[in-house]
Amino acid sequence: MRLKVFLFITLIAASASADYREFKQITIDPSITTKVQRAAETSLKQFPAMKAEDLAISVVDLTKESILARGDYHGDDPFYPASVIKIFFMVDTFLKNKFDLPDVPRAVREMIGVSDNDATAYIVDILANTEPGPDLDPKALERFIDQRRSINRDFARLGYDMISAMGKPWSFGPYGRDRQLIGPNRVNRNKLTANATTSLMLWIARGRAPESALMLNFLARPLGTLRPDENQVTEFIGASAPADAKFYAKAGWTSEVRHDTAYIELHDGRKFVLTIFTRGQAADVKLVPAIARNVFLEFEVAVPPAP
Repeated sequence: MRLKVFLFITLIAASASADYREFKQITIDPSITTKVQRAAETSLKQFPAMKAEDLAISVVDLTKESILARGDYHGDDPFYPASVIKIFFMVDTFLKNKFDLPDVPRAVREMIGVSDNDATAYIVDILANTEPGPDLDPKALERFIDQRRSINRDFARLGYDMISAMGKPWSFGPYGRDRQLIGPNRVNRNKLTANATTSLMLWIARGRAPESALMLNFLARPLGTLRPDENQVTEFIGASAPADAKFYAKAGWTSEVRHDTAYIELHDGRKFVLTIFTRGQAADVKLVPAIARNVFLEFEVAVPPAP
């Protein structure tokens, strides 16, 4: 037990050197900012029903490990994250040392691989030591919400004080105490920014998060020949990425939003993290691929022909 506690404390201490504060120190490259801005403007012209404030793009170029550079468009604006929040739940599973519990490996694999909400609900309750059920009285509800906030506190210690990751993604819910948790005016609803998401993907991509190699395995999405159960490529960033790229991603979508975040290793050696958040045009399955294509073209990436 002492060894496990020691390893956990060591892990948290090590992670503190690779957090959101470090991301904010990455040089904002004017050339990247300009490319992202142009890609956003092109996308807004292609999709005139989309408002500028309903689009966010964040890019980090990590081709040269010692000289990272980034740029964004509305990268610090908050969005409801849909299933993109699941990468935060995955990371917290390792931060809290919960991966060896029964059914957790299977649940994480299904939460990330096919974006399963049942698996995610199991993981959230494991992380927060909560359980689903009917409505709670005010005092019990306060305790329940505080337990869920433990996930937020884990990320706040890493500098992510702008996010909220305390609610379960639902297919048809929420129900009972999970409905109560959302609160008046949805105050406790999940929340992410494109920059925060890019930061977390960057931490994994650089091998600095706990069990990064395993997490990349969960996030891997082969582009050459899609897996039969793959549901996070053809309507997202992967649809516009070169087929020979190494591609790791987590998409999210609801009737309100359509997002994707990806780590991409190109055949020519270049490496990027790209996050695209959109709001209000979620029914358009061509939206995220088109935005990604515009970004890739700005970076002179050889993209497949537009559909």
